[in-house]
Amino acid sequence: MKRHPGRLFTYADFDDLPASAVAPALSRLRARGEIRRARKGVYYAPRRSVLGEVPADPLSVAAVVSEGKASFAGLTGANVLGLTTQVPARTELAVEGKRPDAPQGVVFRPRSGTNRLRLKPNEAALLEVLRDLAHLTDLSPHETARKLTAILMDDEARQRLLRASVHEPPRVRAMVGALAEAEGAKGSELAGLRKTLNPITKYNFGPLAVLPTARAWGAR
Repeated sequence: MKRHPGRLFTYADFDDLPASAVAPALSRLRARGEIRRARKGVYYAPRRSVLGEVPADPLSVAAVVSEGKASFAGLTGANVLGLTTQVPARTELAVEGKRPDAPQGVVFRPRSGTNRLRLKPNEAALLEVLRDLAHLTDLSPHETARKLTAILMDDEARQRLLRASVHEPPRVRAMVGALAEAEGAKGSELAGLRKTLNPITKYNFGPLAVLPTARAWGAR
């Protein structure tokens, strides 16, 4: 632990040792001030800077307590994607399933039924931002569309997002379809996603209504 200051450790990192020995050993090290406890069952050896001891990174703690199932959400997601320069007072993260207790400086947004485990951080953030895009972007509609379509330029990224978006709300599915088509996705790539949408339902695309095939995907 001292060779990796700042890194978070849980009991799983010591699974080659008896659990009955690990817990009291960590408690003794904490009592002697050699390590710190970030959360119950989560410990670290503190890093030090010229300003003193550096606390555990809230995002790293959030990743541990959410078991890696969290993704950037809300204004945090919009900032990560370059849609705004605003920085929220608390980092917003979407988390699948039961919402764990959030560390200081983090707020969890509960989600259910999503399928984002294979997505990269910016891809998962895109799905979150599309839920409330009109209130999260500071860019013009055309610049917003340009930023988001760029995420789907890579064929593999586009396929991952098309698969994952099937488990998102219908409006998000429709916008992903329009973004993918704007990036050159073929009809065969989009057929599965299109089948999940009611052809007579209309959606508020917000700034993405400027996409060339937005109306074909139900934009009103």
